[in-house]
Amino acid sequence: MNIYAEIKDLIINVVKEKHKSLDSKAFTLINCEQPKNLSFGDVSSNVLMVASKKLFLKSEDIKEDIIYELEKYSIFNEITFIKPGFLNFKLNKSYWYNLLSHIVKNSKYGYQNLGQGKKINLEFVSANPTGPLHVGHIRGAVFGDVLARLLERNGYHVTREYYVNDLGNQINVLLQTIKHHIKNLLNKTNNNLSSEMYQGDYLKFIAQRIVEDKIDYKDDTLLKNLVTKRVLGMIKDDLISLGISFDLYSSEKEVHDKGLLDLVLEKLKKENFLYNGILDKPKGQEILNWEPKEQLLFKSKDFGDTSDRPVKKNDGAWTYFASDIAYHHDKAIRGFDEIINIWGADHAGYIKRVEAALKALGHTRTKFTVKLCQIVNLLENNKSVKMSKRSGNFILLKDIINKVGKDVIRFFMLIRKNDAQIDFDMKKCLEETKENPIFYIQYALARINSLNKLVKEKVKSFADFEKDIFKRFGEEELAIIKNLSIWPKVIETSVTYKEPHRIVYYLIELSSIIHNYWSMGKVNKDLKIINVNDLELTHARLILLNSVSAVIRTGLDIISIKPMEKM
Repeated sequence: MNIYAEIKDLIINVVKEKHKSLDSKAFTLINCEQPKNLSFGDVSSNVLMVASKKLFLKSEDIKEDIIYELEKYSIFNEITFIKPGFLNFKLNKSYWYNLLSHIVKNSKYGYQNLGQGKKINLEFVSANPTGPLHVGHIRGAVFGDVLARLLERNGYHVTREYYVNDLGNQINVLLQTIKHHIKNLLNKTNNNLSSEMYQGDYLKFIAQRIVEDKIDYKDDTLLKNLVTKRVLGMIKDDLISLGISFDLYSSEKEVHDKGLLDLVLEKLKKENFLYNGILDKPKGQEILNWEPKEQLLFKSKDFGDTSDRPVKKNDGAWTYFASDIAYHHDKAIRGFDEIINIWGADHAGYIKRVEAALKALGHTRTKFTVKLCQIVNLLENNKSVKMSKRSGNFILLKDIINKVGKDVIRFFMLIRKNDAQIDFDMKKCLEETKENPIFYIQYALARINSLNKLVKEKVKSFADFEKDIFKRFGEEELAIIKNLSIWPKVIETSVTYKEPHRIVYYLIELSSIIHNYWSMGKVNKDLKIINVNDLELTHARLILLNSVSAVIRTGLDIISIKPMEKM
């Protein structure tokens, strides 16, 4: 039950009837939402602003007829016009009582069939298989997993995919590093690694196992496959500890082995989207010994990119972009309605070229979306910790989980919009104060549970009630119901814009409202939640608070955080 969607449909029907000439596209611009200042009303709509622009009339010229028709519906208690073209509605109290009754009886309140069975491929994390996950990978991992959960619960079929970059220079460096450790073990030496090698001790342990198992380390293909598999196993363990799993692990090497790269390059060549040319010197940076060289280029500019892009390096090796063309072609031919990639913010310049390649290959029906995640700034003693896999200076994900727990990590990775930087202070996120939002949310649940235990033998079942008892509510209780009414809207916008942080924001706000309501009862005895001399009102208030509890639990379930029953 999404009251804002229902009221929007009602308004559109009235406008359609009164102004049959209005272009149907205009109706998509009409919105209904809760105004920030509830003194203006319960619902606000821009309907007159949209309609007047499309009809080339003033809002004042069409408001009377539309308001007159809308006032015929008993749901509206009062309708007011606000320039330049807004209508504000105050709803009949019985509507709020019906909504609360609906929430109580519907465990999936807020969820909507927004996807209608559409198939989505969601690729995220995809960290190079050169070492375990560190704090730099956490945000994309949590964001992707929560987005998948959000989409699945609202009518989409989601395939979670991890792209394993098991080709290229980073794998060659990984191989050199492992061989170095093996030679040290066999020769009982302690020669230092070169600066370009991976410095982490985790590779020493892998080398030790290879020596113990007497594996032929001179066979490069065997050794590459083995080391990549073992490092990927470490990554999978890290992800599981964070509550994340994937449906599919796709290999860059397999994309090449299956001949997909040859196939797409042949198709692009046939369509005249490839040519041998020379790129301009990169602007804004000095590159030593740069000289113009002819390369195989893709006509990315033909599809809105700022430059054509190389698919083959000067030394004859394929670029990462070439592999990505083949990989995204493979995803598109698998029949997904939408491909969503979760990338780090440093990949922003990569979006246009991949989008261009998909268009060039004819995948115009497959929607391509990229969500960028800004970096996580890890703070220790109020100082930022710099990390690099290659230097060995990074904090492992498993170490952070051991310190704060997966639920805290998952919550704080969504405390800001994905394209805003996060400062992750491990000390502060464990504080049990109202300044710590995850504690504040869990504390709201614990308080509601404590009330239930106090009166479990004195009031009826929460499912056993007549909605007439809600007429005992004052403005304080109605304010809570009105906040609950926006939950479906929060979910809808979170899905539409692929922004799960909206769920976290809402849970923080709802918990704050409950704590304030609790505090009112300490000041005003009439607002005390439990009144042993008025069990009917106590029952009604507990139904309301348990509806709040159900919504908070739904939100925590989307984030995959376990609710705490007591604190």
